[in-house]
Amino acid sequence: MIAREHAEFQFGADASYDWCETNFFPFSVPEACISGSIYVLSRPKLGVAMVDVLVQDRIAPAWEAQAYVDNQQHLPCPTSLLRYAFPNGLAVEAVDPLSHYRIRYEGIDDTAFELDFQALMAPFDMNDPAIDPTAAGRIGAGWGGAAFSGHYEITGRITGRLRLRGREYAVDCVDTLDRSWGPRKERDNGNATWIHGSFAEKLTVHAFLGLDPAARSGFGPLISGYVLEDGVVSGLVSAQGAVERHAGLPMSNHLQVEDALGRRHELTAAAINGCVWAPFPSMVYAQSFMRWNCAGMLGFGVQQDVLSRSYLTRNRDALNGT
Repeated sequence: MIAREHAEFQFGADASYDWCETNFFPFSVPEACISGSIYVLSRPKLGVAMVDVLVQDRIAPAWEAQAYVDNQQHLPCPTSLLRYAFPNGLAVEAVDPLSHYRIRYEGIDDTAFELDFQALMAPFDMNDPAIDPTAAGRIGAGWGGAAFSGHYEITGRITGRLRLRGREYAVDCVDTLDRSWGPRKERDNGNATWIHGSFAEKLTVHAFLGLDPAARSGFGPLISGYVLEDGVVSGLVSAQGAVERHAGLPMSNHLQVEDALGRRHELTAAAINGCVWAPFPSMVYAQSFMRWNCAGMLGFGVQQDVLSRSYLTRNRDALNGT
């Protein structure tokens, strides 16, 4: 079970040099085809951090073809994850850890944002069998090895403002942050698909799925996930579906899920922006922001196909043309 102290650094004196702690904060302005990703990766034993700020607004495979990219590595590692600021202009405050965050950024090219995240649920602990029905099968092994020995997700409402290259936008969306900690190497990591679809505060479907595109084009086995519906959270017990990709980017999908309460949902989605993102050195994220449909409801959220560079090069012939 996740407690307030898990919002703070979790490394100890005996942690290995490759101990990694991450924070991911999303936002979006769907009516303008805009989605944003804020990714902080800290290596506290080395005293360094990587910070990535990405704003997508079109379907374009190249990372630098998007509206805004600011990826900086080897920044000073913060001393706390409850309140920190980086030289690149990003500042984060855990006003109420796990429930309320304020995120500010002053970048270049007349780009800045001020965001407020308010949780709509308690943290979903993928490693707690009392919360996640799939956790028991992963205890002692853990998807992704020790890198995900600590991991949680929180769906919340994000409000605020975005100034993107001089143009102002209001931000008001529902999306999901996540956080991980544990030793994480920078070679031959595991693949996964990370999916989020929110239909305002009525319904969110979140799924973490296996990914092996060299062997199969559809979604892989369920790793973790949940449904948040009418304020009630329940872990997924099944998820399956199909994906269409172009040049590696998710373009459309069909997803069927069932949670532990027996609630079933069938969703379809189509990309409204997308690119290949690389915030972690040994991985690439084929990331598309999707327009979702579920029983006539319109929603939005990301599909991230997270792939190891080692996997991609090992399977380059099988993947050619996907």
